[in-house]
Amino acid sequence: MVVVDDHTVVRRGTREMLEREPDIAVVDDVGTIEEALAAVRRHQPTMLVVDVELPDGSGVEIVRRLVAEGSPVRCLMLSAHDDYVYFSESLAAGAAGYLLKTVSTEKFIAAVRTVALGGTVIDGVLSHRLAGRRQQPEERLAASLTAREFDVIRGLVRGRSNKEIAKDLGVGLRTVESYVSTILAKLGVRSRAEAIVYVLEHHLVTPGSAR
Repeated sequence: MVVVDDHTVVRRGTREMLEREPDIAVVDDVGTIEEALAAVRRHQPTMLVVDVELPDGSGVEIVRRLVAEGSPVRCLMLSAHDDYVYFSESLAAGAAGYLLKTVSTEKFIAAVRTVALGGTVIDGVLSHRLAGRRQQPEERLAASLTAREFDVIRGLVRGRSNKEIAKDLGVGLRTVESYVSTILAKLGVRSRAEAIVYVLEHHLVTPGSAR
């Protein structure tokens, strides 16, 4: 893992916090977009923890460039901003999660593990704000989704990986992968993160009902 934050104290503190966990290895910590991309090429990490605001641009640019390169590295955004624009841009670019810097240590560590395992994480404050946005329920779309697809959607909102959803539902991994592909197609989105935003905004599920 690589930690990307332009504030040295925050960056080193985040690294030290993560390195206390026996199952988490941090290979580098850097402060700019270019340093982050160089660290990815040098270390080939599984994931990055990325601040949204960096001195040479938005941390979202890191996500965009990694996706454009076909990199499998997953990015968890860690931001001081609860602004919807930052949040939506991050997920649209391909980030696997978005947390506020006010998150507790326990939830942050859990989110890192979730993203590393293939899950998606959205800060609870933002999840409830999305659910409160004034979007009309998509009744036709809701009617097109099967009960099992709704089960999978609830798993996505909970941040479960495909493997974890398969275990929860007692089905095979490939079955879940097929469900996820179908759900993305029906919602007209490109990623799990965008799917979560869509279903919360359109009241197809609520954060509470996904638990």
